[in-house]
Amino acid sequence: MENSVIEHDDAKIQESYFTDGILAAGVEGVLAKNNKMFKEVRSGTWSQTFNTKNIDYKIGAMDGERYVQYSQKNVEAVRQSCKEKREFYKEHGTDNPFFAGTFHAMELPKCFAHEISSKWFNNRPWELIKREKKDKILFYAIVNQFYSDFVCHPSGKIPLPYNPIIPTK
Repeated sequence: MENSVIEHDDAKIQESYFTDGILAAGVEGVLAKNNKMFKEVRSGTWSQTFNTKNIDYKIGAMDGERYVQYSQKNVEAVRQSCKEKREFYKEHGTDNPFFAGTFHAMELPKCFAHEISSKWFNNRPWELIKREKKDKILFYAIVNQFYSDFVCHPSGKIPLPYNPIIPTK
């Protein structure tokens, strides 16, 4: 049985993979190809905007200090939806026939989730916050105190096993 690798020793390595490919995939490669952006980032003041259906993001830096800004377009629609769910749950209860003991506790717009993440959790995303019980309870307590319009529970507050102390920010 022949080994095709040994048999075909004329295989060539493309040096452009190592010189262009790795760098082109990273920030350095992007900036090297975009001279204007490279100069802006080097200066410490730059920004870039991303627009989606429900939220607009603007990321950048001002005098070297990084920032992220969010503009949510559907906040009022989400607030109204939560109000309707609270009324529905008051009338019909919160029992979920498919998953006993569960219900839709809140519908927090992403801009507020990002705001909570940046103010109280050192920019840790919700996906990491919810893995630790004490952090998850603190997140819900913050929602109860500052964003109760987006709570779907009939009481207007997410039921918590204890009330954590919310640090002042």
